[in-house]
Amino acid sequence: MQELIASIEKFSFDLEKDIEGQRGALLLPFHGMDKSGAAVCDFFVKGVCRKGPMCPFRHLSGEKTVVCKHWLRGLCKKGDQCEFLHEYDMGRMPECYFYSKFGECSNKDCPFLHIDPASKVKDCPWYDRGFCKHGPACKHRHTRRVMCTNYLVGFCPDGPKCKYVHPKADLVLCNTDHPKNTTVQQRLPATSLHCDLETIAKHQGLMFDHSRLSHLTVISMVQERIRKLQENVYGGLRPLEQVTCFKCGERGHYANKCNRSRLAFLMRK
Repeated sequence: MQELIASIEKFSFDLEKDIEGQRGALLLPFHGMDKSGAAVCDFFVKGVCRKGPMCPFRHLSGEKTVVCKHWLRGLCKKGDQCEFLHEYDMGRMPECYFYSKFGECSNKDCPFLHIDPASKVKDCPWYDRGFCKHGPACKHRHTRRVMCTNYLVGFCPDGPKCKYVHPKADLVLCNTDHPKNTTVQQRLPATSLHCDLETIAKHQGLMFDHSRLSHLTVISMVQERIRKLQENVYGGLRPLEQVTCFKCGERGHYANKCNRSRLAFLMRK
């Protein structure tokens, strides 16, 4: 009722203007003083603060999502340069060491986060794509899902709301040129399953008709490649005119088809 009869929203006091303009705020006596209890500098957020490190207010740069554990004990010496948050927020507290290490914490009033280890396990990108060579020994989670046939064909009308899985093409690869302790992880670009099939067929040596390439996907191309290799088991062998038998030393047949004895090569010499 008071807001309807005598509203003061349109009025502003001189004190409010002084606080917003930081009038009367003195510079710090020396550099490196603790400003953890001070307010955030509004001018620094806008990029117009000219006081630099001597500003009595805190200069926060970037988004800080985790509370500084040293600041909680009053031992942080970095001040505004700390990459962690100097603010008590229960939702941004660091993870409890004892709960993450031993699976339990005896402190009933523990201020740190207790995160379930199972929730931190990520889904295996190889298993989600179809096959993981590590099997049950894989450190990532293997979750059985049903792929969306419409998405594999080319388009799913349900989009992100589809109850089936839309497989992704981005995979995490490890560079084998580096040692195991300095494994460099690389991520393939997330491309669509429909790509330049004619280019892939040219480089991979796939024996496809160009008329069929328009409706093929990467998965069907791999299946076709495996089928061709199974049908042409001896397709990669050299012609008999270029084959030399190591038993008799003559050309025109393989050693497993040679009718002469094993000493024929020595006797001919």
